[in-house]
Amino acid sequence: MKFASQLACALLLLISASMGQEKRLWLLRAPGEMAEYDPATFAAKQMVKVPSEAVQSPENISVNRLGQILFEMPVSLPLSEDDAKSAHKIWFWNGHSATTIDQGLKRDVTAAGSNHAVTESSPVAYLSGDGAHLFWFANEARRLQREGVDLSTTTAWQGWQTDLSGAGRQDQAMSKFPDCRCATGTCEESCPYGVVWTPESGVEKLFLMTQLVAGQTEAVYKATTRYQEEGGKWTGTPLAEPLQRVLDAASDGTVIVEAIPDKGCCGWSNVSNDQTLVLVNGKTRTVFDELETYKNADYDVSFYTSNAKLSPELGSVAMTIVSTGQVNKAIQLTESGEANPEELLRIRKGLTDLPAVQVMSMQEAPGKVTFLPHATLVGWISEKEILIVEDHVLVAYNVGTGARRKSSVRVEDAGKVFLR
Repeated sequence: MKFASQLACALLLLISASMGQEKRLWLLRAPGEMAEYDPATFAAKQMVKVPSEAVQSPENISVNRLGQILFEMPVSLPLSEDDAKSAHKIWFWNGHSATTIDQGLKRDVTAAGSNHAVTESSPVAYLSGDGAHLFWFANEARRLQREGVDLSTTTAWQGWQTDLSGAGRQDQAMSKFPDCRCATGTCEESCPYGVVWTPESGVEKLFLMTQLVAGQTEAVYKATTRYQEEGGKWTGTPLAEPLQRVLDAASDGTVIVEAIPDKGCCGWSNVSNDQTLVLVNGKTRTVFDELETYKNADYDVSFYTSNAKLSPELGSVAMTIVSTGQVNKAIQLTESGEANPEELLRIRKGLTDLPAVQVMSMQEAPGKVTFLPHATLVGWISEKEILIVEDHVLVAYNVGTGARRKSSVRVEDAGKVFLR
């Protein structure tokens, strides 16, 4: 009966999707609900109760195009004994009812000669695009310890799918990393783990996995594999260069938007140049360059893109520009910076516009199409219209004509708006 119910739910969702590909708009709000609005009229459509904890952790909410909602609190390796003993549940709205699924954390400690072997895994669930499955990814690590100090680790990254109840596991991908000695006594500071990027609308034909070493002062990106599905089989293709912070990608993975974050640590914000790149069939286009735009090398304030979205037909990319600096707050020199009144004045002028939304054309020579100060990007409604937050209100903006459709929907935080 459970299988029949799940199958019926999936069929209803697929039929609903086949009736049109219009975008769906959701707003997470207190005390614990997801409210859906029509992005064409901003009329309220429905409301779904979600855990109250989700309001404080919007980054842990995901929604697919079919209106399925998932909330989970990922637990990073290494796991503590309390993590392993505590109940970790994933909350899942399958489109008509809510359920919880065990996250499947595992931590086993056994003797290994004079050492201890700690085997642990912390799966993370992701929505599928078709509404019929859940995808799961996990690093399974076997660490050797002596007196609480990590000596070495053997790590295997895995990906699989299940039905909507978390059962019926089908392995999809696996990568075993080389045995690694934990030189600092803490494995995550010197050994890689797999970090996954998936489309925000749900896993369909693409996901990306990057081998990342967290490091002591800065992250090290070792390699990225692009996984694509064809005929029910997932195949991994190594990319020429590792990706750092993936912001968006085309459904076939041929276009990827990547941010190169600042390498600042230890109290410094501006050590290197923040950039946002679009990778198109192996070629790189720069759509945001901090130093070129703000010329801020002497001062410890960083400008960067907090998000970026490709337009539906891949003709443009929109992004939100933010900064570590604040208007009317002191700005110190960088470690090797020299006082420059003109540069400081230029930086302060730039800060008065932020956050700002910038749209760039993706033609042969990328060029700025739109710059909207005091705005935050939510996403693309269509090839010509973006959804933004201005003065805590949802606004649809036409990048071709400059026309605005202002709603009456107030938004506490743009991170709590989901356009799918």
